[in-house]
Amino acid sequence: MYARENITPKIHQVDSDKISHLYAELRRESLMTGSIPITVRHIESIVRLSEARARMHLRDFVRADDIDVAIRVTLNSFISAQKFSVYKALKRSFSKYLSSHSDHNELLYMLLCRLVQDKVTLYQYKNGISAFPAQVNIPLEDLENLAAASHIYDLKNFLTSNFLSSHDFTVDLAERAIYKHFQNN
Repeated sequence: MYARENITPKIHQVDSDKISHLYAELRRESLMTGSIPITVRHIESIVRLSEARARMHLRDFVRADDIDVAIRVTLNSFISAQKFSVYKALKRSFSKYLSSHSDHNELLYMLLCRLVQDKVTLYQYKNGISAFPAQVNIPLEDLENLAAASHIYDLKNFLTSNFLSSHDFTVDLAERAIYKHFQNN
């Protein structure tokens, strides 16, 4: 009730351009493949879904991830309503829009490794080039800031995955820190 009455998220012009570009791309592809044509109503749905997601999170502005989720939901619905041959072609053509949060894990791991490397380099600068720490502490806020710069705001799946522990990382959510343990320095 609070969100419905008090929150009215706005879409930035950059995000509107992304939606109109998607519309043009879908329109062109649907004419080429002979699929059910996309309509302006589909685009209006994307706008309404993005605003609704931002409203649920009590934000005044729609973020890029809100738009991405709305696009993914609408595209999945639109594509699944097509004939099988058209379905496969559209799925392949719009795969960049249909990626999910699991696709972000690789990027998040790369960002985390960069933070670890920076800490190791600083340690070696202070203690000599041949020195190597047994463990590196990365504040969770540092990873969150780098992830936000890449428009990734939800790190929960990544932080709770077995992937991190299998690469000698430990996550302490209470301390808001990630620890990298080095074996046999």
